[in-house]
Amino acid sequence: MQKIQQLKLSEEVVNRVKQMIMSQTYRPGDKLPSEKELSEMFGVSRMSIREALAILSSAKIIDIRHGEGSFVQAINVFHYIPPVAISMIEFPEALLQLLEVRIILEASAAELAAERADTTALKDMEIALQGYLDEVSTKRSGDQYDLRLHKAIAQATGNYVLIEFMNRISDMIFEGMQYTLNQNIGNERKVREVYDEHARIVQAIQSRNPSQARLAMTSHLNNVRLKISEPQDRMGPRNGEHGGDL
Repeated sequence: MQKIQQLKLSEEVVNRVKQMIMSQTYRPGDKLPSEKELSEMFGVSRMSIREALAILSSAKIIDIRHGEGSFVQAINVFHYIPPVAISMIEFPEALLQLLEVRIILEASAAELAAERADTTALKDMEIALQGYLDEVSTKRSGDQYDLRLHKAIAQATGNYVLIEFMNRISDMIFEGMQYTLNQNIGNERKVREVYDEHARIVQAIQSRNPSQARLAMTSHLNNVRLKISEPQDRMGPRNGEHGGDL
C-alpha cells in the first residue's frame, strides 16, 4: 500500500477510503479496519484517521458505532441533494427559472410514463384530473390535484432518481402552482385551458404515445412560462380576466 504524503492528510484518507468503497473492497454493511489499522495502512496519525472518519460519517458514507467500529453505509445519492428551501423563490422571476427545470424534467417524465405507466399509475392520473375539475367547480384553485397529477406522471416512470428528485422540488412546484392557479379562480376560460392541457398529456400517456406526451407536457409548461412573462399578468386582472395560468 502506497504511503500518503504529508499533505492534506485527512482529505487524502477520505479519498482513499471512498475509492476502496467504490471498488467494492468494502461493501455496504462491511466493517472498516480500526483506527490503528488504518493509521498503519496509510502511514498517517490516528488523529488524521479520526478526522477523516468524521468527514465520511457526516457525508453518510460510513456509520460510526461507538464500541463497535465504522461500517460502510449504502450510498444514497439524495443524501447529497437537500430539499430546496421555498424561501429561495422570488416571484415571478424565479418561477421562470423553475419552469425551465420543469420542462427539462417533466417532458422526459411524460415520455417515459407513456412507455411504462401501469394501470395503477393511469388511474392516479384520472383521479387527479377529475379532482382538479371538482375543485375548480367550487371556486377553488385545484392546486393540490394539479401537483398530484404531475407527481403521478413522475411516479409512472418507475425511475427512482427522477421520482425522488420531483419529491425534492415539489414544495417549490406547489408554491408556483398556488401563485398561478389562484389567479384563475372564477375565470372559466383559463380554468378550462388548464384542464384541457392536462387532459392532452394524460391522453397521450394512455395512448402509449411517448413523443406526443413529451410535446403535450412541453407545450403546457411553455404556456405557463409565456403567461407569467407577460407584464400585464403581473399587473393583475385585465378586461375582467384574471392573470396567470398553470
